[in-house]
Amino acid sequence: MAHLFEESLDHSKSPVSTHAMDVAAPPPYLRRNFIFLVLDAALFSFAISFVDWTSVLPSLLGHVTQQPVLLGLIGSVQTGCWLLPQLFSARIVAGRKHKLPMVVFGTAISRLGWSILLTALIFYDRLSPVVIMITCYLALGIFTSMDGVSALGWYDLIARTIPASLRGRLLGSMTLCGGLLASIGGYLVQRIIGNPRLPYPADYRLMVSLTLLLLTVGIIPLMLVKEIAEEDPKPPEPLGRFVRQLPGLLRDRQSFRRLVAVQILIGTSSFAVPFYTPYAVLSLHLPEAIVGTFVIGVTVGQMIGGGTWGYLGDLGHKRTAIRLIACCAFLAPAIPASLRFVPFPLPTFVAIGAIACSYFFIGCSVRASWVAYTNYVIEIANPRERPVLIGLMNTLSGILAILAPLGGLLASTFGYSATFAVAALPATLGLVLSFRLAVPETVASHG
Repeated sequence: MAHLFEESLDHSKSPVSTHAMDVAAPPPYLRRNFIFLVLDAALFSFAISFVDWTSVLPSLLGHVTQQPVLLGLIGSVQTGCWLLPQLFSARIVAGRKHKLPMVVFGTAISRLGWSILLTALIFYDRLSPVVIMITCYLALGIFTSMDGVSALGWYDLIARTIPASLRGRLLGSMTLCGGLLASIGGYLVQRIIGNPRLPYPADYRLMVSLTLLLLTVGIIPLMLVKEIAEEDPKPPEPLGRFVRQLPGLLRDRQSFRRLVAVQILIGTSSFAVPFYTPYAVLSLHLPEAIVGTFVIGVTVGQMIGGGTWGYLGDLGHKRTAIRLIACCAFLAPAIPASLRFVPFPLPTFVAIGAIACSYFFIGCSVRASWVAYTNYVIEIANPRERPVLIGLMNTLSGILAILAPLGGLLASTFGYSATFAVAALPATLGLVLSFRLAVPETVASHG
């Protein structure tokens, strides 16, 4: 970790960005913060690999329902609960001198949400399948909503403690180290699910327990970050005035407006994410234990994608990173959609490889796209606007929450292959629109 930091620090001596660090940090704090922020993200990724919403949770719900609409609700809960609260918490974050206490508090509450699902799995034999399903949605909702609220302060914490020339490598290092640990988590998931010594629901109960344990330990490095307080922040604006200024931000910042449109188009393709695992198990007849392979696939994609998007951002190629994300978002559903045209039964290893590749591209796009989007917004926003713009961007993307159930209706009516084919279209439109994004350094000079 120290070697990684030193190498990044050497590169930071020749910054490619027009933004300087908002507040000068003493070198010891810079090293300390870089290391602990990476540890925080790495432990987080390791923990979440055991309850991955793209593969593990759909597999869990597959034991209580096979209705595509209900499976699609996983995507709605994850997207809506994480994105929608951010706009209303942005004004509070912007007015706080110290962001870290709020981040730690929100993080602690969010992680306790998984205890609800664990309790339900412990008393599984006394509860109906409907209750298990509801507790799964509730645990995911509490976790993602409070995590989304604390994320704004977390982004601002990064912006205030890490120089602009190091942020891309920090975000990439987070994804790289987190991906390595989450790959180990994926291997463990593969060994746990379907293990005859851990019959359902003991396998999922063990994985949720590991998630809770790792998330609890993961709060420690976050608490050890040395925050650089904002000097004389303005108090939070009244909610009415805050809301009234938002249309002006969209109207006056064309580059931000286009970025939001690109993000929504690319993100629309993710409505098919909850259906990859059911498609693999029910249509391709792959064993349930293959879910662990899919966790590894999405994790490797997140690791490589996040590292690549961060590195491209530091080189001044933030728009290129977003365009490549659009390409990955297209390839993820295009692969399973094309399998229906294969005129012969697929060998098992080919089917596994095809869906694993789809999960790899999900990792590159859905899971790692925040590196590119956040890097772009941090560059074009002044310190006061930063949490507001990030919150506004994410809240507007919350419209994607309604798409997963619609995807479920589509899958119920026309099948999984047609659902994947439709999901590839908006990513193509997002790629086209991404060529109209402005160079962020040019925009920043006016902000």
